Amino acid sequence: MKSMLQRDEDAVSAAVATVLLFGGVLSIIAMMMVSMIPVIEELEGSIERHDMSSQMTLLAHQTAALSETGMPGDSTEIRLIPVDGTLNWNMMQSSMWYSATWADDTSFRVQGALDYDDELRIRHPESMNTAVCIDDLRLGPANPYIFTIPEWVDEVLLTASPGLALPLGPIDVEIINGSETLSELKLMVDGMRVLDMSELGETVIHSSHQLHLLLSVGSGGTTVMQSNDPNPVDSTGSSWSIPLPAGENQIQILSETANQITIQNDSTNTFYALPSNQNRVGVDFTHQLSISSPEVVHISTSSPSRLILQTNTNSTAGQMALPSTDGQYLGHSFITPSLDGELVFSNPSTDSVTVTWRGGGISIAANQSSSFPWPPADIEGAPILDANGDIFVTWRKNSSGSGLQVEPADDTGALSGQLHTFHTTQSGIHKLHITHAGYYTEWNMTGSTVANGTFLENVNHNTVELEQGITQINVSDGDSLRVYSLRGQEGLLQAMHDGAQRCLPINIQASGWISSTLPWQSMSGRSQVDLKSAWKAGTHPASMQISLIGENGASNYATLGTVWGFHLSRLSYEFQSSIVGMEVAYAGGAVVTNHPEFEPYIVVSPSDRGGPGPRFAATIPSLHPTADSVSGAGKMNLDIELVDRSSLASATAYEVRRGWSKPYGVAIAESSADGLEASEDWTIYPGRIDLLTDYVGWVPDPSYGTSEAVWHTNGEPIQFTLQMAALNAHMTEAVS
Repeated sequence: MKSMLQRDEDAVSAAVATVLLFGGVLSIIAMMMVSMIPVIEELEGSIERHDMSSQMTLLAHQTAALSETGMPGDSTEIRLIPVDGTLNWNMMQSSMWYSATWADDTSFRVQGALDYDDELRIRHPESMNTAVCIDDLRLGPANPYIFTIPEWVDEVLLTASPGLALPLGPIDVEIINGSETLSELKLMVDGMRVLDMSELGETVIHSSHQLHLLLSVGSGGTTVMQSNDPNPVDSTGSSWSIPLPAGENQIQILSETANQITIQNDSTNTFYALPSNQNRVGVDFTHQLSISSPEVVHISTSSPSRLILQTNTNSTAGQMALPSTDGQYLGHSFITPSLDGELVFSNPSTDSVTVTWRGGGISIAANQSSSFPWPPADIEGAPILDANGDIFVTWRKNSSGSGLQVEPADDTGALSGQLHTFHTTQSGIHKLHITHAGYYTEWNMTGSTVANGTFLENVNHNTVELEQGITQINVSDGDSLRVYSLRGQEGLLQAMHDGAQRCLPINIQASGWISSTLPWQSMSGRSQVDLKSAWKAGTHPASMQISLIGENGASNYATLGTVWGFHLSRLSYEFQSSIVGMEVAYAGGAVVTNHPEFEPYIVVSPSDRGGPGPRFAATIPSLHPTADSVSGAGKMNLDIELVDRSSLASATAYEVRRGWSKPYGVAIAESSADGLEASEDWTIYPGRIDLLTDYVGWVPDPSYGTSEAVWHTNGEPIQFTLQMAALNAHMTEAVS
């Protein structure tokens, strides 16, 4: 049998070859699959990216139209249909800002203000930087305006601030004492409420909309009213909505030029105020308003103006700090009222100051205060004061009269700061209510009155009675103070919300970045839940206006530039292709994506309007989800409602900048410069904005790695308009 066995070499070779061939085919198939799967996934990701980009583009166009032309209450609805990814809201990874400067050949830049910590850096190398003031804009549907009412207030009068248009429905107002809600009110549009606060102690008012709120002590007094549309340069305005008490009231309107005044309550009446043709005399207009019951009066003017309100004109009470022509309270030029009384001139500097007006003048010694009967004789209109140094000016009805006002700070010239000085002529008639304009403050009081304290979150105010003489309050550590001055038992004051006018001194001129602090609690490293709670409670701002105060001409307290910064909610479609972490997102009017390979790409640039000529206008769609909005992978209905549209600026600017957060900031700056590549000047002199003469539009800032763009107009002043549209987005799952 063994002899019959034979080995067939060909058969063995064939079998081995077949096995090897089969293995090779499997290896080839495996290699093809390894190489093809990423391609397939990338193709799938490309389909998802382009599909959602078209849907997000539609969202951007409809949101822009609603923001720019809509009225409160208008809405639009969009259905978003994901392919395979998910729709989510992100409130911590998208922010942007605009800046404008109000003096020629100057710039104003900010870094780090939107990083969720308590630090920021500013840059203005052209002149001395005196102070910086920051206002919380309170954007977002869950962020109410918060007003703290001191215990000595007898009555509160409130009405809605209309902005560019009155809100559609009732405004939610809560009255809170400690942890107890005393009442919940529905403030009707164009309505007002009078609240008796005499027995409540310190209370807090929460409002879903900005309010004009008057604090009244006794029978009232005199105050300067903030307009509905304050100019960011000098705080003048052209429209006011005033909640008036019953009785005899009076308004006086001051302007530099002729004025047309329209007053609307039960009827509409138009008046004209003309100049007196006297040198260094402004235009004044006085009108009596006798009403039988509380009502809202709407006033508009044709020229930038300031408005003074007097309630209970038969009273001897009345006191108010006068803003300078630069907008701050420490200045060298003032348009003064023609109301009978006296002016108090206070000089906080170490040198004497001479104040002059038509036909007269007075010298104020260093760190002293002097009074003068007002108005001067033989002057028709509003006398204009001129000083050879910066001073404070206060009007009061008489030397012993009552009054209520916020005392401006010596170091900032604004309504909060770290150094205050008081001159008291008589003990027992002058009280100070001290609160902090920040998160943490250590302070001490020296001079004729001695006191000290530390303000934290729960311990945030103190009341001190001044002794005769000079008293000074100084902050030794932390944020600034806001000081209310109360003389006697009567007074009137327009209140500001708790996040407004938080000012800090700088007093530095530097070519580089200057570090400062953000007077709110740091939220660095905290979760989104903590951040939303901080926005709602006001312990950290969701959006802000930053004003730089500094040297401009004769004044050291002029507003040099303004930055408006916004934390924006980002609606993102998250998917995966060959790698994870891809998205198509909408935020602030822009549609962006990081597909493929995390390369930032701009599908739709932020909406703005330029020209004709040196003009620029933009409306920022501040889109935030409602508390009950959902997220997920299903078909979603997105209902967007315009809640409010307000003006942030309408003035002549000399430089306009826009910045955006990473990772899309650089891409947005570059994509906005459409047509710059056709400029011969930019081709020959790249990065030289000063030599760019054949192009008008956005230019990426030539600094290394910057995410800023500059609106270039060949050196001409820019007619700059900036608006903000508050939008609520309610996202629900679509039901077939």
